[in-house]
Amino acid sequence: MTDSIEPPAKAPDCLTCVHFRVSWDPDFPRACAFFEIKAKTLPSFEVFAATGKHCPCHERRLSHRRQVPDSADIQVDGSGGKGAGGIDDGGLPDGGILV
Repeated sequence: MTDSIEPPAKAPDCLTCVHFRVSWDPDFPRACAFFEIKAKTLPSFEVFAATGKHCPCHERRLSHRRQVPDSADIQVDGSGGKGAGGIDDGGLPDGGILV
C-alpha cells in the first residue's frame, strides 16, 4: 500500500472554477477560496483525499478570453460615438480624450 492517493478519474478541473486561486506560497501554489485551503496539487485532489468524494463546490468560470471584434465591425473614423479602433467613447469630444 502506498501513502499517495491517486487523483480521482473524474475530479472537477480546478483551473475552470471560480474558487480557484494562485497562492504566493511557493510550497503550496494552488488554492481554493471556498474551502480556504492551499495545496501543491489541485485543491480538488486534496478534497478527494480528505473526504473520499469529488469536490461538491465546483462552479464553472465564464470564459476569460477577450472577444475580438470582426474587422468589418470596427469604425476607424470616430463616427457614431466610436473612437479610434471602434471603441465607444461615450460621445466625448476629440474621440474620447478628456481635456
